[in-house]
Amino acid sequence: MKIALCDDDTVEIGRIEQFLTLYYQQKYDFDFFSSETKLLKYIHKVDTRYSIYFISIEMAKNNGLHLAQKIREFDLAALIIFVSNSNFYMSEAFKVHAFDYLIRPLTKEKLLETMLRAQNYLNTANTYFDFSFNRKTIVLSMNEIIYIAKSGRIAYIHTREKAYKTYLTMSEILDKLDLNYFVKTHGSYVLNLNYVNEIIKNEVILKNVENTEQHDILAIPISRKFKDQLRSKYVKFLNKN
Repeated sequence: MKIALCDDDTVEIGRIEQFLTLYYQQKYDFDFFSSETKLLKYIHKVDTRYSIYFISIEMAKNNGLHLAQKIREFDLAALIIFVSNSNFYMSEAFKVHAFDYLIRPLTKEKLLETMLRAQNYLNTANTYFDFSFNRKTIVLSMNEIIYIAKSGRIAYIHTREKAYKTYLTMSEILDKLDLNYFVKTHGSYVLNLNYVNEIIKNEVILKNVENTEQHDILAIPISRKFKDQLRSKYVKFLNKN
């Protein structure tokens, strides 16, 4: 699990890492940042994502709430945990869907309680899809994935922001996905049911997704082989949700 710690107080950063590594057998991967600018620059430079962000609200240069807003522009699934000197910013914190809001001084008990809840949430939600391309590992929230299209050896994983590439086979892709929410519509396509707007003849029309190249609503093909399975699964999905 990758965790980003952002605070211009290096002592505070060190305490959080020490608590977590001391009390958990699981190995966490920590990255430390002393400012919003450094964290955002690193994320975009190496194209990485974190499962959890610990963010100090009272940083000298930028309020931690501003950083959280920036993170939410490209990552809706990550857990954001604020650390603050008071509860003054608490109402604002939850506008960016903060997972928790910790008041200094931090105690081991409170920090570990928060981490246990975070770990259980991430494990239960089964929200992440990991893959590699050109020796780089990428982790996406499953909610980010609109559809996956296979073309030759390459699979294109489409999100709102971009299409990622991987050499995973279709079988490997399906093994990694939560099949309560993903379904094959065609030998070369897997679709996230959350994005289905309408099923018309041999196409699925996706909602809230624009094809930026054609300025049109995106449609995914349905082959005869998978049509009945798609309709059946989509009905179950609607009844469940």
